[in-house]
Amino acid sequence: MISTQFSDFELPFLRKVMRSVYQVAGDSDYDVLLTLVGENETRPVERLLDNRKIDGLILTRTLERDPLIPLLKARKVPFVAIGQPEDDQVLSVDHDQVGGCREMTSLLLMKGMKHIALLGGSMLYTVNQSRLEGFRQAYVKMGQKIDESLLFLELESDDLRMEAVQQAVERGADCILCMDERLAQLTLNMLKQLNLRVPQDIRLASLYDNENLVNTVPPITAVQFNADVLGLKATQQLLCALQGQPVETRMELGYQVSLRESTQT
Repeated sequence: MISTQFSDFELPFLRKVMRSVYQVAGDSDYDVLLTLVGENETRPVERLLDNRKIDGLILTRTLERDPLIPLLKARKVPFVAIGQPEDDQVLSVDHDQVGGCREMTSLLLMKGMKHIALLGGSMLYTVNQSRLEGFRQAYVKMGQKIDESLLFLELESDDLRMEAVQQAVERGADCILCMDERLAQLTLNMLKQLNLRVPQDIRLASLYDNENLVNTVPPITAVQFNADVLGLKATQQLLCALQGQPVETRMELGYQVSLRESTQT
């Protein structure tokens, strides 16, 4: 199940997750069906269940008050959520988003950045909630106070994202930290339009990495999460559940922070 908001299959995250899902499921003689579902939609999944087309389901995102979770539990359908569902009894797999984002923010603070602007999307998605929590924990750990005027959340359109970059610069940000790689790339382009040099005039970092951030000029510092392993583990969890085998309820994977030129002095 793919969110309609993230249905661009050119996204490296989705491409890697789906590749692993297809490989692991195929090795166990399962076919994979793909369905797109909006944030508050359930009908596409209900239709699959009513027509008995699926044995189990992988949710590639988790939402606050996710309407699909009570539906799947009521229908007694095995499923795995990628992310951190509110119900801790739901099978799930995710990277340590809080830890990775806390480490990234702590490193930026230790490098002397005093005014970090945080840019992110919908807080309905639990991954964004986790990244915000990691950001806040870093400030507590470092004994510093967040400048709330530099928090730009719920950025759901390019117009809002570009406006946030402009405001962050105007409010004196010395670093812009983006919650995902697409936002980081847009921010880099916007800073160039403003004739600001990265990292000489302002630093830039991302809380999610992909190969495109390595190839930007300059390469963007980012937290690395392995999407291939995420898809693999989620599918293995689901297969165990389908076969009635013991399965870890909440699986947490590691991360790596890659320091690159965009945050160097």
